[in-house]
Amino acid sequence: MFAKDISIPSAKIKYGLSRTIDFLSICKNPENNFFSIQILGTNGKGTVAAILSQILIDAGYKVGTYSSPHLVHINERIRINNKNILDSEIKFFLDNFYNKAKSICPSFFELMTVMAMWYFSKEKVDFAVLETGLGGRLDSVTACKNSILGFTSISMDHHEILGNTMQKIAKEKAMAINSSQQVCLSVNQELGIKRVLIRQAEKTSTKIKFVKKQEAYQFKYLYGFHNQQNAELAKAIIAELNKTQKTNITNAAINKSVFNTKWEGRFQILQKHPTIIYDVAHNKSSLTCFINSFATFNKANNYEKKYIILAFEENKKIRTVLKKFEKHFNFIICSETNIRKSMKSEDIKKIFLKKAVIKKSLDKAIMSTIKKANKKDCIVILGSHYIGPTLNNIFKNCFVHK
Repeated sequence: MFAKDISIPSAKIKYGLSRTIDFLSICKNPENNFFSIQILGTNGKGTVAAILSQILIDAGYKVGTYSSPHLVHINERIRINNKNILDSEIKFFLDNFYNKAKSICPSFFELMTVMAMWYFSKEKVDFAVLETGLGGRLDSVTACKNSILGFTSISMDHHEILGNTMQKIAKEKAMAINSSQQVCLSVNQELGIKRVLIRQAEKTSTKIKFVKKQEAYQFKYLYGFHNQQNAELAKAIIAELNKTQKTNITNAAINKSVFNTKWEGRFQILQKHPTIIYDVAHNKSSLTCFINSFATFNKANNYEKKYIILAFEENKKIRTVLKKFEKHFNFIICSETNIRKSMKSEDIKKIFLKKAVIKKSLDKAIMSTIKKANKKDCIVILGSHYIGPTLNNIFKNCFVHK
């Protein structure tokens, strides 16, 4: 059962931590009842959270994972040991706590964050792994008094909200560092971003450790060189837990969990013969990672024809990187997500010099492309989490953990 039939308030994004702090207080501060780890950055947050959660679950701990956005059902955002929160728990929370918090007027994300903290406390998790939604300074996850902060790669995204330069974006994320009691780790960042993180850490009398890649990881489900970096960050966080929380998780156990980690929507192979790949890459950095990974993947598989179906949200600075896609695909199909702020398919088509065609209906674009393709071809569906519901209908529960 999923929450599609439950009415959850959907107020727009609101800035500031005060509403989350007040809402948590109404719920008797559930965030104080477990050890929490906050994952921040631009790309790879969900993947690092998934890897870290899998390592801890495999080690025998009860682990809450809070992530966003979801692909099909909001239940995906709140999980314990990879099992989604039930509708009955969502309904109980809304019936018992939301009415008390109506005067606060929390946003959708603030409500979901507090619900996650309440649920993790109620179910007595040992650890909670919390993915930051947007930025860091004013994100509701930052209100949850997290003991460890892990920063993934920081790059341009949500520039209309966080700032139009890398320095401004990095500062917004860095300001989640707000206590000398926090342990802060980061993947190896560009020098300018590094300086921003170090400066904020110094302001709070703490230090930040930059993790460098030390070994090659093997993956069963994840794909791409960038996931080596994500796995290394997760491993570094486990090393801190081994020191402070006595988890005693070995490198061999970490490697096994990394290998088995599954995170849908990231170079996810939905079908073979023809091969169909789905990826939620939607900004310059993630699209660059994707096309580099795809080039390697295609070289290993030697596909006859390659199709790509694109659908994005508005306000994405992706024109330059998307031009590079032309040489990797025989056919480019420009479509649209089924949301109000979908980028127009005509605007996507303008990016390309040749080959691109428009098919506004996403499901028709996918189905007609599948009919054209033969068994030795490859189809890529790329650009947004909002493609998820359409794919879930076509490929029948392709995002359910098995």
